[in-house]
Amino acid sequence: MNDVKYNNEDPIELAPGVFHLGVSDEKNSFANIPYLITSGDEAMVIDPGSAVPEFYQVVLTKLKKALNGDLKRIKHVVVQHQDPDLCAAIPLLEKELEPDYQLHAPLEARVILQHYGMKQKSSTLDEGNQITFGQGRTLTFVMTPYCHFIGSMVSYDHQSKVLFSSDAFGGFSDQNNLYATQHYPVQLESFLGEYLGSKRALEYALKRIEQVDKLYGIEMICPQHGCVIPKELISEYIAFAHKLKVGAQIDALAKINGITLSNN
Repeated sequence: MNDVKYNNEDPIELAPGVFHLGVSDEKNSFANIPYLITSGDEAMVIDPGSAVPEFYQVVLTKLKKALNGDLKRIKHVVVQHQDPDLCAAIPLLEKELEPDYQLHAPLEARVILQHYGMKQKSSTLDEGNQITFGQGRTLTFVMTPYCHFIGSMVSYDHQSKVLFSSDAFGGFSDQNNLYATQHYPVQLESFLGEYLGSKRALEYALKRIEQVDKLYGIEMICPQHGCVIPKELISEYIAFAHKLKVGAQIDALAKINGITLSNN
């Protein structure tokens, strides 16, 4: 498993009906990973990706292969937070979809999404909301505010027991490794340490994910960046993430400028 890599042509089926559509950005060590879920004749895209042509074309190629060319099967597009690297492609993708496809996002993310110029209006997702599509495949959405945006969430697929973790468990990497290895904590620390400013936000997200695991079971964690975390490493990496220091740049600048900060 550790040697599996992804490329710019082929989607990878991680679990039945769950496809990895990753784009490796080696220049910036910053892979962007949309996901596709299928059920019967319908499909859902989670975080469709960047509008940068060389990135979008990779995702489009993989979607066409996974869906045998029929992108109109995509009935739902889910945005887990507002960042352009994972959702600016919506106006491009919706040209391939039926006009009545449904776009879903947290309330705070919806405020930003309108500026990307898509035609479809988005509907609001909130804590505990569910979407069922196709042959009864259901996803539950869990809010993880400030990890790293106020309107961030994670998505849980009940059929595969896959958690799509948004920025949580993301990592920097200039490699196209599909699965995390024993070296991944270094990548995890560099990403979360740079992109999260609140330890409370990280702790809440981790503990909420632990609740989901206890309630439903998590077989795999699929972040927007970095590598997929298989079941056997999940508890180890959750424990590691609990110990992370985040917001280090704030502390460094405060020291330089003689500013004393509270611990809250």
